[in-house]
Amino acid sequence: MKREMSFKWKGFLFAWMWIISLAMFAQNITVTGTVTNVYNEPVIGATIVVQGNATHGTVTDIDGNYTLSNVPADATLQFSYVGMATQSVPVNGRTTIEVVMDSDSEMLEEVVVTALGIKRDAKKLGYAISNVSSEDLLRTASPNLGSALYGKASGVRIQTAPGGLTGSISINVRGLSSITGTNQPLIIVDGVPIHNTDANTDGYWDNQRIQTNGLADINPEDIESLSILKGASASALYGSEAANGVVMITTKSGKGVQGFGVDFNASLTADVVAYMPKYQTTFGPGVRVGSRIASGSDADGWYNRTDRNGTMRQTFYPTTTYFGPKYDGRDVLYYDGTMRKYSPITSDPWSDVFRTGLTQQYNLAIVRGDEKGNTRLSYTYVDNLPTQYNSTYDKHNFNLTGSQKISEALSVDYAVNYILTNIKNRPYRISRLTNNFGGMFGAFDDVNYLREHTMTSLGYKNMAYNNSKHLTPDEGFEWTPSTYALVDEYYWNIYGREQLEKNNRLIASVTPTWRIIDGLTLRGRMATDLIVDKMERKEKTEQSTLFNEFTGYYGLTNSRYEIYYGDIMLTYDTNLTDAVGLLASVGWQGRTETNYESSVGTSGGLSVENWFHLNASKETKNADMVLSELLKTAFFGTVSLSYNNWAFVEATGRQEKTSTLASGNNSFFYPSVNSSIIFSELMGDSKPAWYDYGKIRASYGIVGNAPQIYKATKAYEQNSASGYIYNRIPVVIGNEGIKPEKKYEWEFGLESRFFANRLGLDMSFYTNTVKDQILETTMPSSSGARGIWMNVGELQNKGWEVSVHGTPILTKDWSWKVQGNFALNRNKVTKLAEGINTLQHRNEDNGSLFLYSKVGEPMGDFYSLAPAKDENGNNIIGSDGLYKLTDEPVKVGNAMPKFVGGFATSVAYKNISLDASFDYRVGGAILNMPYQYLMGRGSLESSMQYRDAEHGGMTYYLDANTNSVPYSGAQGPNGEKIYDNGMILPGVKEDGTPNDIMIQADKYYNWTYNWGGWDPSGPTFYSHSVFDNSYVKLRELSLTYSFASALTSKFNCKNLQLSVWGRNLFYLYKNLPDFDAEATDGTSWISQAVIGGSTATTRSFGISLRASF
Repeated sequence: MKREMSFKWKGFLFAWMWIISLAMFAQNITVTGTVTNVYNEPVIGATIVVQGNATHGTVTDIDGNYTLSNVPADATLQFSYVGMATQSVPVNGRTTIEVVMDSDSEMLEEVVVTALGIKRDAKKLGYAISNVSSEDLLRTASPNLGSALYGKASGVRIQTAPGGLTGSISINVRGLSSITGTNQPLIIVDGVPIHNTDANTDGYWDNQRIQTNGLADINPEDIESLSILKGASASALYGSEAANGVVMITTKSGKGVQGFGVDFNASLTADVVAYMPKYQTTFGPGVRVGSRIASGSDADGWYNRTDRNGTMRQTFYPTTTYFGPKYDGRDVLYYDGTMRKYSPITSDPWSDVFRTGLTQQYNLAIVRGDEKGNTRLSYTYVDNLPTQYNSTYDKHNFNLTGSQKISEALSVDYAVNYILTNIKNRPYRISRLTNNFGGMFGAFDDVNYLREHTMTSLGYKNMAYNNSKHLTPDEGFEWTPSTYALVDEYYWNIYGREQLEKNNRLIASVTPTWRIIDGLTLRGRMATDLIVDKMERKEKTEQSTLFNEFTGYYGLTNSRYEIYYGDIMLTYDTNLTDAVGLLASVGWQGRTETNYESSVGTSGGLSVENWFHLNASKETKNADMVLSELLKTAFFGTVSLSYNNWAFVEATGRQEKTSTLASGNNSFFYPSVNSSIIFSELMGDSKPAWYDYGKIRASYGIVGNAPQIYKATKAYEQNSASGYIYNRIPVVIGNEGIKPEKKYEWEFGLESRFFANRLGLDMSFYTNTVKDQILETTMPSSSGARGIWMNVGELQNKGWEVSVHGTPILTKDWSWKVQGNFALNRNKVTKLAEGINTLQHRNEDNGSLFLYSKVGEPMGDFYSLAPAKDENGNNIIGSDGLYKLTDEPVKVGNAMPKFVGGFATSVAYKNISLDASFDYRVGGAILNMPYQYLMGRGSLESSMQYRDAEHGGMTYYLDANTNSVPYSGAQGPNGEKIYDNGMILPGVKEDGTPNDIMIQADKYYNWTYNWGGWDPSGPTFYSHSVFDNSYVKLRELSLTYSFASALTSKFNCKNLQLSVWGRNLFYLYKNLPDFDAEATDGTSWISQAVIGGSTATTRSFGISLRASF
């Protein structure tokens, strides 16, 4: 009975205590406490939130104290601070909780994606990887991945060609690895090697539309992480495609999300034409002083012309040179047939050539996650109105990614990315307006009028009113404008020649993973990159068929590029002993690529005006087809060992076989080895309290750069003539013995973290030799070919990379984060073909300038004729008062930059953050071709020196032989007109005496900067148009406001941000005159050595809204 009573009493007591506990835990309490680090120092600005309710929290004050009210007694508090391990502490009804926080070892052991998608702890790697976060990519809502990457990774140089969303993206990792081949890295998206080629549009006579490459299709909004494998050891598992590094892109998948979530963002961007040359507004059109009389002008440069009504009118001489009379506001006959004031129309005609571009971008993503898997579905729409008139662009990105757990042993990852792009009239280059004597305009050219009158009301190309083929002469020009190329070769291309493109792309992969036993995993992957493009060209009839002349064109091009990829990998991860760990993988990889393109178009014009149909061809239609196929397979393996979690070594190997090489010569081995030691783990108690982490690393690897398709094939080319098809030997024939270019690289590095991870340093030194460079070697003319492809070159690179990041300020309300990087690369050509010491890459304007690579020198030496100098370094002046030139071209610069880098800073106060990023380049020359031409026409502000007294010009009169005779009177001794644009070039005459020969400034500009020299049959000199291309640019500036959770939580919004920003804003320093330092035409280093007249560059301003629910 007593036992029964005791049991009942104990049961009653337990039940009562349980009821009391429930009551206690059901009520909310206030929790206070202090957060310190392991050194008993207060942690300022640590975040404390109720787990499961991120909106219910607080931060520690300057003494590390905190108070959090309305906390459920049974809750768990989460304590977090940058660089320290997050702690979850059960409240258990306590009102005081003291927490000691330590450095975040997991942060130091971040997981990164390496070659073949293998995930590794970063600390175990013996080579350098650069990582760029999604946040950094999206800060200014750039729809272009290249624009978002500038300056954000050490040793990685980004350059996007002008052209907006249709411009090409160039990525160079650790300088250049190929002298004449591609230097673009391999791009991997969710494990899929995607199609990405060079895109160069720098040829004056080539297709003038701006081209793009495959990387431009990648949507930054869908990127979770981006890693760049820079060294040979890091990328050796990709073999013959890894000489230029590898960019690993992982898209967002909803991983870590519980339940449903929605992300939305919208942005609006305005693109304003910027960094274009400024035009002088003092002198109008006309020829130089010494040629005025011969041209029919009077001594002041005025010209008389009878207008269409028979009235004699005073006007300017019709020419693209701007050496005419000064603007004085008088009435002159204009080429629109009206009398206009002789005054400059604008100093910035480029603002009339182009319009302000507008881009709308919207992204909606739905995510779902639970213990069995996660899914993310995203749609992004981009609607772009380019700066070029009559051009449109829109893109639709659909992205579906996720992971599903089928069973405890089997899971499947999947990624599907579909891109649909519609382009009407991708932008034209402006080389016809800057490097073309028939197109260069000035401040007195009415660009708006020419644009609006390019096409007549009947739809024909406009011309002078008195042209016998003009059906509506009242609409015609008074005379053919001297800048007629603006009509004929630019605006007619825009309005009269329509190009419509519809591009479809599917990048998809499915990756099943089978965990066979503990530690043993089998992973497979099947993937594709499928590109289907259709292009339609419609060129209007230029003039009426009544004159029995047939113009116009219609053509169709269909292309299909297919990549089918697969790999399988068996991985074993185990501990051999308590101290030694093993990670080993073995696998196979295969890929096929097929390129198919067919095109057909009319010939001889359209038989019926503007009937855009193949049956409208006046003559036999033209047709062409391209088909190429590629197969690559490889076996690979990796072995990684670790000791006590502080010493690591890894070896990899890849045996590759490729169809681009001849049978029996198409299998190559690519090995690598890397190691790292975390020496901070060995320091024990001797490690300073301020030092968190230290690692040294070393690696060696061999990677390749495979030859293009058919470079190892001795094949004939097919051609036709007079309706007959025939075969011929190609200009450069293939070589069955050719091998891939191979890079052999050593790398050494140091990583350190300080002050509770508030400061980090990463340094790398590398040296590599790229052997078997594939170059064209000259063959005897009797062979019928110009050359043959051979492995004859060798290139060396050495360089340093330094990356620093830190958080100088972190308080309750304030934070300041900075990061910067620096990269130096030096290359040298050590070998070319036997007996050859110089390789020519460019020959500009009849030998005016050459771009060479020479043995013993860096790639990319500029050579040009230059002013000859005496033994004291003085310029030698000829009897004509102009520079005497060297007998042979001399070196005037080198295209390789000395070093490049970037800097970023982020300052936040409570809910407001200000972010800025800069990038810079020091050294490296560039040829500014438009500058050369426009200076020679007298159009630019830069051409004003000495052209009048105000700008330093000297007075003179012309004698009977039109020689300039210095004179200071109001008129010459015989009443001659006095001019004030005289100049005397500094230097000495050929007899060694100081130069005293006066010349006209306009003659100096016209001769010094002219195409082909004073005598067009011979070369001039371009040394003055080769500039050091150093710059520092403010690339991005953004201001972001994050709305308080107290407001957003009312409508179940987890995050709401409003941002305003600018991109490509301005230069803090720029040495190149008149043009953007990055206004080159393509992705190859040879194209990037020259500003040749790409389309207009822009600066962008925008606003964006981001929300998460």
